[in-house]
Amino acid sequence: MAYLKTSTLPMDKNIEIGSDRTCIHNISDYIGRIERYIYARRDREYFSVYRGEPCIYPTPCRPGLFRSDALTENKYFEKNLFDAMRQSRLTDEKCYLDNAIDAQHGEFPSRLLDVSYNCLIALYFAVTPYYHKKEEELDGEDGMVFVFFMDEIFSPSAQNINDNYNAIINRDREWTQSPLFRKNHKFIDHIKLGPRIIAQQGAFILFQGDVAEDLPQGMYYGIRIPGGAKKLLREQLNRLFGIHTGSIYPETINLVKDLTRKSGWINTQPYSCENELHYTLRQMERELDYYLYYVVSRKMEQDRKSEADRENGEQLQNILGHVEGVINSYREGLIYFMQDRHLCKEDTIEELRLQAVLSDYNRQLQAFTERLAAYGCGRLAWEVLKL
Repeated sequence: MAYLKTSTLPMDKNIEIGSDRTCIHNISDYIGRIERYIYARRDREYFSVYRGEPCIYPTPCRPGLFRSDALTENKYFEKNLFDAMRQSRLTDEKCYLDNAIDAQHGEFPSRLLDVSYNCLIALYFAVTPYYHKKEEELDGEDGMVFVFFMDEIFSPSAQNINDNYNAIINRDREWTQSPLFRKNHKFIDHIKLGPRIIAQQGAFILFQGDVAEDLPQGMYYGIRIPGGAKKLLREQLNRLFGIHTGSIYPETINLVKDLTRKSGWINTQPYSCENELHYTLRQMERELDYYLYYVVSRKMEQDRKSEADRENGEQLQNILGHVEGVINSYREGLIYFMQDRHLCKEDTIEELRLQAVLSDYNRQLQAFTERLAAYGCGRLAWEVLKL
């Protein structure tokens, strides 16, 4: 096994490990912690990038090449790998740096460390193992997000960083192997080489030398992500930001779950007058569900107030009057449709099916009225609103 220097997790003097007050429970907590770190560095010109790891490694922030003994067994391992990739048409690039980027995202080991410009994408990696594993497989273990503060960028298309990488791979400049230059961790900007890099808003930190030198403590902070919060954080990332396995790894196989989930919500009914009527009544049902929750909530608030506050507050009857107006808009729409249905010559509706639509309206109105009464919220003008 190649020699790997041990590294402690970055110290955070403002966090007491295990304290519920400072623990990351949700997205809001996480973003607040990121903002605090950025604010702490406001006195200098830095930009920040991020990395997530799904568990706490003894040596965090290590490129894949240094987690194996490949260089110990063959110091030309990387060159041989890139040549083999070119021969097998796994990379079309002629530059070793571009080959390394292809290798990195083809699951081959490289000396590049993945980072992202997006702190939420880093959080995804901290709460989700690599997609070959089940999403919840590491939910019992804490993860980490690392916030890196950089002040210098190397462009992947520039000659200097390509000369640097070629010298590492070809080993034709002996001085590059000096332990001193292992400390020169270089930030390489993202490039639009493939959909995965684009989706992950990815960039890289280059590790030089045959042994991985620890990143300097002053370069980054670590945020501990509790295993117990991972499930909720994954749900929030998906629901609030559309970040999930299919968006992070946009290969077709990873889109199956998301597309399958969406297929249950897709309306595939033919466009017709009757289906439009049913769609309108489903919309009415959604509105009534919303207003029931609103009315009940306001009643509970008023019940907690004093009599004087209740007199000055919004009266339930005023709210119910608004709801009656909303319901009446559906009622009037149905009446106008009944009067003008002869206009639907190309899409006629049998009388029996039309009566079913009207019955659905009355059913919803009656159910809403009964639920209001059950919660003690009063009644609607049922007789006036029914059809």
